[in-house]
Amino acid sequence: MKKALALTGLAVALFALPVAAQADVRSGITITIGSSKVLPAAASGWRYGTDYNDYRTHQGRIMPLANVVRDLERKTNATVTDIKLSRDKRFYEFEGVTQRGFLVTAKASAATGAVGGISVKNYKPRYDARATSISPLLASLRNKGYHSFDLVSLKEEKGVYQVRGLNRQGKPVMIRAAARTGKVLSTRNAPGYNGPSYAQAEYRDFGHWQKGLTQQKYSSFTNVVAYDDYYAVKARDGRGRPVNLSVCPFTGKVLDARY
Repeated sequence: MKKALALTGLAVALFALPVAAQADVRSGITITIGSSKVLPAAASGWRYGTDYNDYRTHQGRIMPLANVVRDLERKTNATVTDIKLSRDKRFYEFEGVTQRGFLVTAKASAATGAVGGISVKNYKPRYDARATSISPLLASLRNKGYHSFDLVSLKEEKGVYQVRGLNRQGKPVMIRAAARTGKVLSTRNAPGYNGPSYAQAEYRDFGHWQKGLTQQKYSSFTNVVAYDDYYAVKARDGRGRPVNLSVCPFTGKVLDARY
């Protein structure tokens, strides 16, 4: 009983410790929070966001898996190795390894990211946990045009991450990536994709939607940042007032306008 209580206390401590940057205990990589990587396609006038502090969930949409992982690793001393979206899309179920080698399992709300159902086991995982962390892996895959991931697993195949998501055309794919380098080894169709239905359309560059936004009297688009499910854009409305827009990358619809 005392051992169980001690482990429960450890779990609470793990998920209450804020950190500014998460050191990857497996590869020595440090993930710095608050940076953005400019795409080779920067001429299109937008970049992928890697700082999810300003990310917001819009009505009817869930938090991207990448966002949940970053948030978990910012708040804990555990490094997430496996995570998947539940069949009902209400929770992300994840597993991680602490710096002390404990195995942590828990759930995070897909709507808010709130963590619950924490369990800590005082033994090392059966798989090799020495790998690059999920956050830079997913950032690299996004730069290659993949998005809206619903599953990442390190334990299914030795030395390989299996990642399920969508390509730019909205088609589900399973990506095999080398665990230590993140190099893509292969891709194949993935009929079991469980991610949000609104993401299963072609992910368009922001420039594709500018004409429609201009017809809605918006102009002077700057600081365009792409998240998995929306573009964050600074613009001017028809009266010349500055406005922050959230634009759907699949439909071009303005999801939110904040002054």
